[in-house]
Parts: sequence; C-alpha cells; structure tokens
Amino acid sequence: MGIRKIGWLLLALFSLSSCFKDANFEPGFSGEDSYTRSIVQRRETDPTRRVMIMVSAGHNSLSGYLSEDLKELQEGYLPEGTYSAANVLVVLSRLPANSGDYSTPSAPVLYRMYWDASHNVCRDTLRIWNGDTPLCTRETLHEALTLVRDAFPAKSYGMVFSSHASGWLPNGYYSDPSRFEPSTDSWAARMARRTVYPPIDPYPAVKSLGQDRWENLSYEMELEDFVAAIPMHLEYLLIDACLSGCVEVAYALREKTDLVGFSPTEVLADGFDYTEITRRLLGGEEADPVGVCQEYFERYNRQEGTYRSATISVVDPRKMDALVTVCRDLFEKYRTAIRELPGSRVQGYFRFERHFFYDLRDILVQAGITPEEDARVQAALDACIVYKAATSYFLSIPINTYSGLSMYLPSMGSSYLDQFYLGHIAWNNATQLVK
Repeated sequence: MGIRKIGWLLLALFSLSSCFKDANFEPGFSGEDSYTRSIVQRRETDPTRRVMIMVSAGHNSLSGYLSEDLKELQEGYLPEGTYSAANVLVVLSRLPANSGDYSTPSAPVLYRMYWDASHNVCRDTLRIWNGDTPLCTRETLHEALTLVRDAFPAKSYGMVFSSHASGWLPNGYYSDPSRFEPSTDSWAARMARRTVYPPIDPYPAVKSLGQDRWENLSYEMELEDFVAAIPMHLEYLLIDACLSGCVEVAYALREKTDLVGFSPTEVLADGFDYTEITRRLLGGEEADPVGVCQEYFERYNRQEGTYRSATISVVDPRKMDALVTVCRDLFEKYRTAIRELPGSRVQGYFRFERHFFYDLRDILVQAGITPEEDARVQAALDACIVYKAATSYFLSIPINTYSGLSMYLPSMGSSYLDQFYLGHIAWNNATQLVK
C-alpha cells in the first residue's frame, strides 16, 4: 500500500494547476476517476519545511459548516506557492455534490493551496479518488497521508481533522446503540443510571473519528483505524470534532504526535477560526497549536448565552506514563467503587443519555480516593496536559469540575462496551480499568 519513494523523479500522472482571485472557490469534485488530475513534485527533505494537513470530512450533515471552513482557510494566511517554499498547506476534503445529497457520487480530493506572487489563491490538485470512495476509512486516509509524506519530505507535519466524531466508541454505536445490544435493563435500572442534559431550544449545531454518508450507509473510522492510518509522526494533531478529548484517544496517539488538541464535550459546528489557523501553524518560525486552542476558547468564552460553550485540552501523549501508573493502581484499589459508582455523581460531558464520557479525575474522586491519592492524580495530569480551559456550561451541561480528559465509566456502560474496551482500547491494556 502507499506510494513508492522515487528519488528525484517527478511523480506526475495528469496535472492541473488552478489560480483564482476571488473567494468563490467551492472545493469538492463529483464523479471523476482516480488519478484523473495530479501534480506532485518530489524533493529531498527540506530541513526547514513544515507541512500542515487539513482533513475536512464533510460528506455528512456538517457539509455546510465544513465548506465554510475551507472558504475561511483561503481567506487567511497561505504559504508561497513555489515548490522551493519552506511551508506547505495540503487539504484532503470530501463534500457532497449538493447539501444533503448522499447518493450522487462526490469524490475525495487532495490538493495543495497556496499564494502565487500576486497573492492570488491557487490550488494544485494532487489526487482525486473515485466518486463513491469514502474518505473516512483507514485505507483512504492512509493513502492520502502517505502521498503527502512522500511528495513533501519535511522537518515536521501537523494535521487538523474536522468532522463528526464519537471518541473511542465502536463505529456507529453513538448514533444507535440498540443496533449493537438490545436493552434488557428494567425501567428502574435505566432511571437509576440516567444522566440527561436536555437539549437547548433553539440550540447551536455541533460537530459530533469522521463520518461519510452514502445513501443509507455511514462510514466511520474507529480509533484503532484512525491511529493506524497515520504514516508519519505529527508535531501536532488538532481534532475539531465532538467528544474526542478522552484519555482513550490521547493514549492511543502517544506514538503518533507530540501534541493533541481536542474537546471532551461536543464542539459547536463553527469550530476553530480557520481564517487565523494557518497563520498560527505555518506563518511563524514555529507552529503554535496551543495558541490555536487558546484562541478557540477565548473566541467562545466571549460569546453570550448558549454560544458561550467550549471545552478544550492540549495533551502531550508522550508524557502519560505517570498517569498510567497512578490510574492502574487506583483502578485496582477502587475497582468495586468504580464499578458501582452512580453516573449522576460524576461530571459528565455528554447529552441525550449518551453516557459514555465522564471526567477522569472526578470518577476517582467520587470513588473515594484519599487527598494524597488525588494529589498524585493531579500531578500526573499536570505532567501531560499542556493547556486546558472550559466555560461554566457547555450548552445545557454544567461544568463544575474539569480535569481536561474524559474517560469511560464502566458502571454507566454495558457488557458489550466492556468487551469492546477490553479488546480494542490501548488505555485499558495499560491500566486495566475493565478486567
């Protein structure tokens, strides 16, 4: 799989380079065969080059928002277009041919975006897949990222991933758990574990790793597939999608990225400020992903009402060893208390009874850890969390305590989720939360 490295050769199948002076460019193509247009130049590794990869998986209900994000991207800072330029912006996108139309073929497209000498916005198309190819599969994402790595050898790579998401859950589980496990709980048992934050009327749209709609089907990547699809080490990974800020996601990425920025709650659909994001990640001498996340929080914290809703964390997943150690010890010591812990006592980050995301530290505090043990937990969190911030509410969810990471709470899960957690979640292999 992937693309062979071919030294000094120009890898060019067919080529198209387009420039435009207006802001009406609508990314996305329909019904074209693989490799119908491509231009890639292979060079030796540039010791100063940085590559930012924008993955916009919008073949779903977020298509309007993600299309607007890509328009904002071209309104902000762009790197110079010469192939000798230090920095490169590459976009991988899939949007429907028409909003809400998930049956007309609409191809994923990979392209480079840049300024020419007159600051016109230009695009070189690197690859277009078949029109019915989903973007949100391990194979497509890996193929695209491998092409970027081989076409643009660089000092560092970073990725911004924008789409729907549901943390560590199995593909499709969040939207319809009943397809996986018919509920056998009694009404009394369901009410005992019920923790519901009601909808807001009217309420903002949210982004809820990736989703492609195709007629009546939905393609989603599970956490293992998403991690395996990344062929290079990343300087940063910013996930502009719901419910991704969990310890399970952070730990899974420990060998893939230096920093991961994400949200334990849902994310308002406007997401990051894409008019400024490239300036922070490509415009300076060094990328500033923490600054992107700080700006994100400050932007929403200035809002009023339900739009004053944001949680954000930046984690260095390479520095999670202390958190693994302390959690493994405490999960064993307080196993019974955690297994019997009512979810209503713990800080949750979800709505609509999707009770799979609770505050990591608060789980342990409510399970009865001592002040000395709590200090160990906090020190371990401080060692790996670079930045965190939360508004006092996220939509209808009061944020009374915020450790910066969510986690599965087995007492609010199910036997099906326990078995999935045992077999697929690296955090569990390291800490034995579920045995």
